[in-house]
Formats: sequence, structure tokens, C-alpha cells
Amino acid sequence: MRIRTLSRMAKMSAIPLGVGRRMAVAGGLKALGRLTDESSLKLHERTADQLFEVLGGLKGGAMKFGQVLSVYETVLPPPISAVYRERLARLQEAATPEDVRQVLEEDLGPAWQNLFASFDDAPASAASLGQVHRAVWRDGRPVAVKVQYPDAREQLLGDRDLTIFAMRWFTSLIAPELDGRALATDLMDRLAEELDYAQEAEAQTAFRAGFQADPDFVIPEVVHQQGRVLVSEWIDGTPLARIIAAGTQEQRDRAGLLLTRLMFAAIPRTGMMHGDPHPGNFRLFDDGRLGVLDFGAMYRHTPGTPSPFEKWMHIHLAETPEELVRVLRELEFLRPGVRADGAELMELFEHSGAPARTETFRFDGPYLRDTLAGMTSSMSVALSLAFPPDFVHAQRAMGVGIGVLCQLEAEVPFQQEALRWLTESAEGDALSG
Repeated sequence: MRIRTLSRMAKMSAIPLGVGRRMAVAGGLKALGRLTDESSLKLHERTADQLFEVLGGLKGGAMKFGQVLSVYETVLPPPISAVYRERLARLQEAATPEDVRQVLEEDLGPAWQNLFASFDDAPASAASLGQVHRAVWRDGRPVAVKVQYPDAREQLLGDRDLTIFAMRWFTSLIAPELDGRALATDLMDRLAEELDYAQEAEAQTAFRAGFQADPDFVIPEVVHQQGRVLVSEWIDGTPLARIIAAGTQEQRDRAGLLLTRLMFAAIPRTGMMHGDPHPGNFRLFDDGRLGVLDFGAMYRHTPGTPSPFEKWMHIHLAETPEELVRVLRELEFLRPGVRADGAELMELFEHSGAPARTETFRFDGPYLRDTLAGMTSSMSVALSLAFPPDFVHAQRAMGVGIGVLCQLEAEVPFQQEALRWLTESAEGDALSG
């Protein structure tokens, strides 16, 4: 471990003590996210300053913090989430035009400009490990050019331990009932995958093929990929973050329906699930279609095994304590020999399973808060469960997707979509078998 990283981890280690003292002053409340008065806002401001001072210039880590934070914005009071978002924005500095052109020249060749009719040096948006530029391909097509930061690989691998440590601490601060280390480690593993633009191009092409005939989705075509550069068709539409902030209920419900459909339909159609479904990766078109972006961190499903959502539905549709215990054992969430109280397990999954048991469900902040609170109150029961090794990534993607539905405050026929696609998946497996 480099000396710089070790030093910054030492600084990070001091944060919980400082927070503890501040929380005592603020009244000793258990959950930092529940503090909303003026003194607690100052507490959050000082904590955020210390947290992001330690993070320094970690572009990839900072972006992932932002994505985690976006999911919890429905749980944290708006003034508090705004504190962290504002500090986070200071870390997300764009690469210079010289940096971008260096990567383009190294990976596309000295004559890279001949590939484009025009190229905008100003970034149109940021990615976790790079940024996107608007350009026009040599055949006249508008394109999005994703360019990796020159030092992304060295930065990510060198500061992996620090970023995991920071994410784990941050998760314990706002959602102590979650396994912060597993979440942070999975996030960093997915971030490492995003370094491979060739793999991303392959996943994007497969996703586009799987949804090509669906009139409700727009998956941009890969135009060119080489090294740290990925060129795709440019797609317009309203960013989902804007729908969350000021969209009509009709737009919210439409986006929520298609996000739900994407979650359930992706594995039957492509063998993959979008592994990073935060609001920045989606666009809602005026005609109601949903544009999908960023295929760097995908959950790849093992053929012939139950999909993560199939497992989720089986667990939450169990009607009796005995049935729930049996399902959990069959799906390897309960190890052999581990004793379990079916009634307590039913209580654990009561709030999280509401969408599966309701014909039409309205996602919102209270649902997410009740789900997290239920996990906290049943922590001893939750600890008896063991997530299968391949389920952690899928669980995070599912959690982020449901978090976005809560941000949208969308009313969705969740149960109908789930049963439709799980039925089609089962029939497809039967035919292929």
C-alpha cells in the first residue's frame, strides 16, 4: 500500500470519533440521517468536509459515492443530502482537453481527428472513470465519445483500499443495517470492470440486440471501440434526474414502468442485467421510450439457474412461515443446520416484499425507509441469512433500481411485470431444455 493511501486511511479512521462527539452534542440520536435541525446540519457539513478532504481527487471513487448517495436521497432529509451532494461536486473535476486528446491520440492514432467530422472539447457529462464528449462521426452521425481518464487504472487500483474503507464508513453512517463492506467491495469490483471498454462495447451490442425489436427502449449502437475510447450513437431525451426533480406524474409512472420492465426482461433477453441503474444512465423520450446508457458494469447471469429477481419473488411471495423457510433453504439463503424462525423471517421481508404482493404499487421514500427500518429491527434474524456468492452484485443492482423507483415516486404494476417476465423466462428454459 502506498504511503499516501495509508496516510489518508489514518485520517479517515478518525472520522467516526469526531462524528460521535458531534452526535453527542446534537442530542445523541441513533440515526444521523434523522437529524434535521440547524445544529445537525452543521454537523453534517463538518462531516462531509472531513470525508471529502480525505477522498481528495479520487474521480472514480467520488462518482460512486455520488451514485450511492443518489439512492439514499429518498431516505435522508433533502437539506442533509444536499450537503453531501454539494461537497461531492467539488471533487468531480473534468479532465483537461490536453488529457483527452492524449488518450485519443494514443489509442486511436495520430490521425484520430480524421474519424470525426467535428469533436467538442468540452465534456457533455462525466462517467465514473472518464467523461463523455459530443462529436459527429465521419459519416455524419451524432455520437457520444467516452474517453477514459489517462490515470484511471493507476488511480483506481492504487486507492482501492481507501475507497472501500470510505464507502464502508459512509454506508454505516446513513444505513447501518446494510453490509457496507460487501457493498463497497462490489462497487469497486464493478468499477474495475468499467476500465475494460472492449467488454463494455460487447455488452452494449448484446443488449441492443436483445431489445432491438422492443419499441419501448432505445439502446445506442456502438460505432467504434479501441483501447480507452468508446464511440456510440448519441441519444437525446430527458435525463431521469430531471424527471425526478420536476417531471409530471405521467412521466414518473412511465419511466418507472419501463425501468421495472428493463430489470425483469434483461436476463431473459440478453443473459445480463444492467449493473449500474442510477438515474444518470437513463433518458425518457417525449414519445415515452426509455433510452439506456452505460454498460460497463453488468451482472452476467449463469444460464440454467434462477435469476436474482426470480429468487426475490419466490422469497417475497411465500405465504406461510414454513414455505418461506423452505424457499430460503432451497435458494441457499439459509445454510444447512442453521435454525430459523419462520415468523420472524416473514416479518423481516414484510416491507420489502410489498411490491410483489400488490397489483399496483407506489414506490416512495417511506417505503424505502420502512424497508431499512424493518431490516434494522430484525437484524439478528437477517444475520442468520447468507447471500449466495453470485447474489451480491445482483442485489446491489436491484437495490439501486428500486431506489430509483422510489426517487421517481412512480406507481407501477410491479407484480404483473415480474410474473410476466418470470413466466416467459421459465417457458424459454423449458423449450431450450
